[in-house]
Amino acid sequence: MRADLHDDPAVFRLSTLLKIDKFSVIGRLHTFWSWVDRHSVDGRVDGAASTYVDEVVRQEGFADALAVVGWLQIDESGIAVPKFDRHNGDSAKSRAQKSERQARWRANKDAQVDARVDGEASTSATTREEKRREEENNTTSPDGDVAPEPKGKRERKPRTSLKTFVENCAKAGEKPISEYKPLIEYAEATGLPMEFVQLCWLVFKAEFLPEGKNEGRLQADWRRHFLNYVEKGYYRLWYAKPDGVFELTTQGIQARKFHQRDAA
Repeated sequence: MRADLHDDPAVFRLSTLLKIDKFSVIGRLHTFWSWVDRHSVDGRVDGAASTYVDEVVRQEGFADALAVVGWLQIDESGIAVPKFDRHNGDSAKSRAQKSERQARWRANKDAQVDARVDGEASTSATTREEKRREEENNTTSPDGDVAPEPKGKRERKPRTSLKTFVENCAKAGEKPISEYKPLIEYAEATGLPMEFVQLCWLVFKAEFLPEGKNEGRLQADWRRHFLNYVEKGYYRLWYAKPDGVFELTTQGIQARKFHQRDAA
């Protein structure tokens, strides 16, 4: 990982977006880049989604924040880290490949010894696996009670584009975001005007609907994804004055004028 990462402006931006200190950001970057290094060759992980990244670093919105600062690209086929070598280099992979070559050389030199050791290890592993399965199959507790069956995994919602989500809402006679209870509760609790929320929704749609720069993005829960944008203030459309009253920023005023022009 880069030695000068601690004073990179993008790290400070990530800290602001995620509302965590920069050292927490750097730690999560290390975790994320290490994960990408293990699962990719050139910084691209096919089939991965933004939710995977958030789970890896245990920080909601981390993938979206990386995309905002230009350190992550997300599309319907996976994720990619631009200029991956700049962040992670190839030294770790080189060391791993060298170790692998050395291991193969030792294996060829001492094939008979390795085979015997491998056989013993395999027998030991088989014994442990049989014991584990036996314990799992034993559903009776020490008191003689039958232990409850383990809960099944929560079924994942299918991921769709924003266009499909909006169309599905129209078919179901639902409003995409204006009736979303967590969003309404957040706006009421913070005093954020719904007018500003609606402006954010227009900017959000411009990004994720067809012809937007992220039109290929898929999400399982677009309402929650939008709420995350509102809570984190990703678009920087508003700010809170000392008395708690919200006002539009320069970006917010520009966005309002732009979308008013489209409406006209």
